[in-house]
Amino acid sequence: MKDDLTNQNKPKKESMWINLGFNLIIPILFLRKGDEWFGPSLENILDSPKDGTLVGSVMLLLAISFPIGYGAWDFYRRRKWNFLSILGALSAFLTGGIGLLPGATVSMFAIKEAALPAILGLLTVLTLKTQKPLVKLFLYNPDVIQVDLVDHALSQKGTTTQFNQLLKKCTWLIALTFIMSACLNYFLARAIVITEPSIDKLAFNDEVGKMMGWSFPIISLPCMIVSAYAFWLLVKGIKTLAGLSLEEVLVQGQQTAKTKNP
Repeated sequence: MKDDLTNQNKPKKESMWINLGFNLIIPILFLRKGDEWFGPSLENILDSPKDGTLVGSVMLLLAISFPIGYGAWDFYRRRKWNFLSILGALSAFLTGGIGLLPGATVSMFAIKEAALPAILGLLTVLTLKTQKPLVKLFLYNPDVIQVDLVDHALSQKGTTTQFNQLLKKCTWLIALTFIMSACLNYFLARAIVITEPSIDKLAFNDEVGKMMGWSFPIISLPCMIVSAYAFWLLVKGIKTLAGLSLEEVLVQGQQTAKTKNP
């Protein structure tokens, strides 16, 4: 009965594919194909010429509405802040602001693309010695790892100090992924997004969508590899210092075991 109540109170698990769809795939489709699919209809509805800025502005608003709307819906559904959804909504909001504000430039867009991961990397390091370091959100997360169980085992074996040193090493690896992402984002934006939004919003939208498409293989995959290596180091450290296997410390593993042995 207690386990049933606990499961009912736990936030619903997010679907990675839905997150990816609303934060990446759908915005890319709207930015790159929206003019082809909806351009003529919007021209008639808005009574605006195709080469005007109004149609491009509306298309950009539609594209960014998906990550922003998804972030709000996900919080309402799960009653829990989702870091990736918040980041996606914030990035979309800033992209929309740059695309719609008079006087905004592609240089500002490139700086925005680099600023978000750079700030996250800096915060990851600065919060290392605080009560809630960001590394615990990215790696040592209680939604993924049974933190209390690991901490107790470390205390019993007297290896907490060594584990904290390992956690610091993993923190620097995660910070490295953000710094790498910031650099790659900036140069990719400068290479692809070259049309000023004040001159041709439709071309600007298409270039932003193109950049988002290239950002996954060029930026996300290398960062995922480094992050996976950091997580592997953490799991290896838990096994060595706490004497616990991966199956014992993973939250999902424990839930599966309870399902098989009620």
